[in-house]
Amino acid sequence: MAAQADPVAAAQELFEAHGAAVYRFAVVLLKHSQDAEDCVQETFLKLLRHLADGGDTSNIRGWLFTVAAHAARDRQRGRMRWTPWLPAHDRRVPPPALPDEDGRLKQARTALAMLEPRDRLLLALRAQGLSYREIASAATLKPESVGRLLARAVDRWSAATKRASASTPYDPVLERHPDPGRR
Repeated sequence: MAAQADPVAAAQELFEAHGAAVYRFAVVLLKHSQDAEDCVQETFLKLLRHLADGGDTSNIRGWLFTVAAHAARDRQRGRMRWTPWLPAHDRRVPPPALPDEDGRLKQARTALAMLEPRDRLLLALRAQGLSYREIASAATLKPESVGRLLARAVDRWSAATKRASASTPYDPVLERHPDPGRR
């Protein structure tokens, strides 16, 4: 992104380009839409200050996800300090925005809930298209550890997905469609 004279206009443009992705990322980490909204707001306020101070914009997408990851981590720490965790809290995730015709979204969410927070963080950062170096920065890891840790997270994701699909009852309707994407 070229440096703009008006940091407010630049922040607004970046919000329009990346705000939804940062929100989705924050929801995956925080599991609460209100916390995710606060995290996005905090991220873009920091972006506004960063741009006003003439900060580096060469890798602004990576910078946004790094700041969002730190804000989410801080919010999780605060929640752990003040609110005791209960299984009922996980049920407050907003309903899916997409129709879940064959249950694959429910299986994916169930599998995601089985993972440790660091694994969810790594998979969410990778799903946003960040490089290993950017993931290392956002997750506060050594860059040389990211590949190994991400591979382990993918293995755990695969195992959790299999466990989640095994717990879903058999649906013979799915067997009649060799290509579920072309119904």
